[in-house]
Amino acid sequence: MPFCEACDRFYNPNTLDPGGDCPEGHHVADPIEAEPLPPVPWHFKLMLALLLAYLGWRFVQFLTVVL
Repeated sequence: MPFCEACDRFYNPNTLDPGGDCPEGHHVADPIEAEPLPPVPWHFKLMLALLLAYLGWRFVQFLTVVL
């Protein structure tokens, strides 16, 4: 939790401006840089492909029963 020594109080990170200054204009904290998200694992993509193939086949079976 950021603390402003000039104002003598703690601040919620949401109350600081994008530059990391308190509402009174004193510098409190450096801005947080967002870390990039890790890539999607290959086995998750494989599971999605298999799920789509399975649902596609079930749809074909449904059409043969209905029609």
